[in-house]
Amino acid sequence: MNNNTIVHKYIKPLIHTDDVTVDMTVGNGNDTLLLSNLSKKVYGFDISSEAIERTKTKLTKDNVTLINDNHINVDKYIKEDIRLFIFNLGYLPHSDDNNHTKAEETLIAFKKAYELILNGYIIITFYIGHIGGKDEYYLLDKYIKQANIKVIEKYKQDKINSPITYIIKKSS
Repeated sequence: MNNNTIVHKYIKPLIHTDDVTVDMTVGNGNDTLLLSNLSKKVYGFDISSEAIERTKTKLTKDNVTLINDNHINVDKYIKEDIRLFIFNLGYLPHSDDNNHTKAEETLIAFKKAYELILNGYIIITFYIGHIGGKDEYYLLDKYIKQANIKVIEKYKQDKINSPITYIIKKSS
């Protein structure tokens, strides 16, 4: 099973119809679409206007606010209790792979997301085979360990450079 399938199966029982969720990297819109079908409200971020447009075409509900901005600015837009943040790092598939998430920015966004959650989850998938993916993974992994943030589940296929997914729960 690939990481996205695992993540989607994991998310379904965590989200309730009155929850607010955030997709920190909308990409093609698959995670945003799933969240929109499970939760009351979804915020979706992407720095790429192409990703925002691709996502709009998939949505069937009007409970999603798409934000064409860097996820490091999450705290400028989110002022409510969030049940789940999801990060699917890397670059927009079938697009310029030089326009990818960056380790330092992802760390800032992760820290802000962690502060915004009172009792919820962060799911983050690192694509270590992509440009900058290993740097992103090592920087966040180091921070998560130093900050004593509990990873309740880690998933990685037994392939070289396959994605790594962390599921983190924060309780108030």
